[in-house]
Amino acid sequence: MKYTIALHSLVALGLLSLALACESQSGQSGVGTGGASGSGGATHTGGTTGTGGTTGTGGSSAGGPTGGTTASGGRQGSGGVTASGGTTSSGGGKATGGTISSGGTTSTGDTTSSGGNSRTGGSTGSGGIGTGGSSNTSGTKATGGTTGATGGTTATGGSTATGGVTATGGTVSSGGTKTTGGTTGAGGTTGAGGSTHTGKWQIMPLGDSITGTTCYPKLLFAELISNGHNNFAFVGTVLNNQSCGSAPNIQTEGHGGYLVTYLTTDSHSSENKGTLTELKTWAAEKPEVVLMEYGTNDAWSSIATSSITSAYGFVVDQFRAQNSNVIFFVAQITPLNPSGCTSCEANVEALNAQIPTWAGSKSTAASPIYVVNVWASLPAATYTPNSTYTSDGCHPNPAGSQLVADAWYAGLVAQGIP
Repeated sequence: MKYTIALHSLVALGLLSLALACESQSGQSGVGTGGASGSGGATHTGGTTGTGGTTGTGGSSAGGPTGGTTASGGRQGSGGVTASGGTTSSGGGKATGGTISSGGTTSTGDTTSSGGNSRTGGSTGSGGIGTGGSSNTSGTKATGGTTGATGGTTATGGSTATGGVTATGGTVSSGGTKTTGGTTGAGGTTGAGGSTHTGKWQIMPLGDSITGTTCYPKLLFAELISNGHNNFAFVGTVLNNQSCGSAPNIQTEGHGGYLVTYLTTDSHSSENKGTLTELKTWAAEKPEVVLMEYGTNDAWSSIATSSITSAYGFVVDQFRAQNSNVIFFVAQITPLNPSGCTSCEANVEALNAQIPTWAGSKSTAASPIYVVNVWASLPAATYTPNSTYTSDGCHPNPAGSQLVADAWYAGLVAQGIP
């Protein structure tokens, strides 16, 4: 019996000592330094407090509640489970930051496109449930919206000829058909000298009776048409209606008996061989192309070659005054062997020899001059009265006129006209 009482007394003392020890550990300001502190998990630093021990997360602490179920920024317990970045307790049951996300879900750039949808920032959280919560800097920001192709379908040039058929006394072509990107063209056919041509070419055959009373202009017209060159019209005040097969009648400025040297003045008006007033009237028609075959009557009259070429220049100036881009084709004139004129052919050949030099000095980029060697189309030595190609040694017959027309045709199409 005495042993039983003594044993009960020892048990009671032990329980009392144990109670005092627990109170000593849990009763200091309700905060456990140590306890069950987890850094990212369950870390036990001394004491008897652990995860699931006498002190629960949000439960009761022995010796009184320390924080109870209070959490700073999250859930707080004495010695609960503390996680850095998760549920954190620093020293007892205190959670600092609660559920802390460093950066939360942050997208920098997200779906970014230049010219499409650009997002800078996405959803950013800093601490706690997030400082700023779901914050979008600029949100869905479009920079320029949908930006398309710069220039779209752009062309520089299309079917553009640079300079077209430009020559200085010869046949020089710069460019032809040039395309720089896309399908943009620059204004139709670019003609010699760089002028842009639209519509039908206005072509004026200009000269003396070789132009006014022979078949060559009509045959040239027919040859152009039969070879698919339809974009032109012959212009002038004189109707050429010679009997030249099926070739249609056409207009020219061919005047029988006229001298080119008479066109520089009105002083010969009484002779009816050409005047300045008439020349100005022809120029006022503003043709785009002039086919000039002048000088036969001047050579027959033994007028100096230099005077003839000077008159050529005067004629060109009158037409340029009306149309600064007029294009001249100038003939080296047909052979000349009429009866009674022994010097005529020599005079013609002297003139023809000077025409290329004159043309080279007078031609410009804006208003070029091309030389057509019509003389070579006929056999000068046999170009005599009652021969194959002429009845009088001066005017070509229909057969001779066809050769002359062929020479003019070749000269025109070589320059892309019409």
